[in-house]
Amino acid sequence: MINFDDALNIILSTKIKVNTSLISSSESIGYTCASDIKSKIDFPSENNSAMDGYALKSDFTEGAHSSSVIKLKINQNTIYAGSLNKHKIKMDEAVKIMTGGYIPVNFDTVIPVEKTKTENNFLLLDSPVKKGSNVRLKGEDIKKNDIIIPKNTKLSYTQATLLAACNIKKIRVYDKIPVSIISTGNEIISVNNTYRYGKVINSNGILAESFMSNNGCRILKNAICKDKLSAIKKEIETALLASKIIITSAGASFGEKDFTEKALMELGLKIKFRQVAIKPAKPFSFGMIDKTPIFMVPGNPIAFFVCLIVFIKPFIEKQLNFNDSFNLFTSEAISKINSAFHKKHNRREFIPARTFIEKGCLYSEVYKKIGPAMISSFGYINSIISIPEETTEIKAFEDVKIYFI
Repeated sequence: MINFDDALNIILSTKIKVNTSLISSSESIGYTCASDIKSKIDFPSENNSAMDGYALKSDFTEGAHSSSVIKLKINQNTIYAGSLNKHKIKMDEAVKIMTGGYIPVNFDTVIPVEKTKTENNFLLLDSPVKKGSNVRLKGEDIKKNDIIIPKNTKLSYTQATLLAACNIKKIRVYDKIPVSIISTGNEIISVNNTYRYGKVINSNGILAESFMSNNGCRILKNAICKDKLSAIKKEIETALLASKIIITSAGASFGEKDFTEKALMELGLKIKFRQVAIKPAKPFSFGMIDKTPIFMVPGNPIAFFVCLIVFIKPFIEKQLNFNDSFNLFTSEAISKINSAFHKKHNRREFIPARTFIEKGCLYSEVYKKIGPAMISSFGYINSIISIPEETTEIKAFEDVKIYFI
């Protein structure tokens, strides 16, 4: 049996080939960009008004004061957002402009409409206006060819919005990694089947498919296999044809019906480690068939989930060169546990918890039912607490390491 850190290091030292491709930026959410993304345009694309008001050239307001009011003739046109500005406007005039309207050439200032006085089609000014007031300058936010998203960033809806605003149609991303999930057990049935006595719905398959799809993968197969050596072997053989990752659920121990490892061994599995000193998920094992990593995960729901969080997710992120500095709640953090916790073993333990913010601090509340098969926690938790091997007691409000999920 191997300890947690050594197991994780072995997994992270394993490399699979992940190709890149060009995709539409409108389909980019969930992908990780494979290169720096540069803006195609200046943003704003032109000098434009930040307010509804009057555009003018500030030089013509010099000398204005309460006893010497300056009058600027108001041009009869109005500049709207999207207007091509083909109006003939003299430099010593003022022109009504709406928010987003392009500032006429040689004009440099906008006076908000609520701060203006007009009379007989003239704008009355009793004080100078500051050059540049209420004007958004061309490229002041983003200049053409600026890097707007660094490579290896997982793209969310905020980045997709930025891509659209910067006129980026195509981006290079890491391809979604093809994955097969194989759940074993005579008792396992699909969620689409009628539930009946003695059967268990394949919740692990649903969990793995959703989790992997949200973490840079695409699901080729989500199969259910009976506890029969030939059936499991055939399912794995098919998965090996196109999958770059295979995850098996259940059959990872050494019971009479645990045929998963035997089937894998007959197909050429080279074990990297067998069993890990953790709780839950001690039977978790890892190996390779040729260049395909095989994650053999125990079937209890919480044990299965822990393996997804602490082993498989870091592996995927390593393959995608994922930079999580732009994605706050994707990895580890320090929180304060809000009640004492005791353990009587020397294994790394992972505990389902709910983490929340109170007065600017993170606190984690342990779920009331702890156990590898306690699926009720899925309706409550948003994190997992990690308790080190050597720790036997944690006092209330001590710092603990957590994984956000």
